[in-house]
Amino acid sequence: MPEIALRPAVADSPESVRLLAAYQVELVSMGVVLNHGSAGGVTPLQLAPPLGAWLVAWRGGLTGGQEAVACGGVRLLSPGVCEIKRMYVDPSARGAGLARRLLTALEDAGLALGASIARLDTGRDMAPAVGLYRATGYVEIEDYNGNPDAGWWFEKQLRP
Repeated sequence: MPEIALRPAVADSPESVRLLAAYQVELVSMGVVLNHGSAGGVTPLQLAPPLGAWLVAWRGGLTGGQEAVACGGVRLLSPGVCEIKRMYVDPSARGAGLARRLLTALEDAGLALGASIARLDTGRDMAPAVGLYRATGYVEIEDYNGNPDAGWWFEKQLRP
């Protein structure tokens, strides 16, 4: 598989919009009914500096032919607490550890924002995501954000 590089970007870039649209199509194909879309009420501005960050994973070399294959964001919820949102990996890039790598990079971005706790939510039907979160140290918590599209809420203590 070609090398994949994670880089800061903006959440409303054409590449990010394309990835998030693909995510919504995938959810609908699974029978997931979205009340507020995959954004969970989060705007691109909330996933931008100085209180947030947005990352895009690019497949391909420096000589061209690069393709955006994953994305995700993090934002500060309150002092010391960040929230990871809109994480998606294109099916063509799954199975090689990219989701775990992206999650770690988003946690690192949360640490850089001053967070010591990361929270996230996911849909009830997202078993692979739930498995990833549990395998990386997240524990289930009560609903912290009222997202009607979520069925699971998780939290993790971040360590530098």
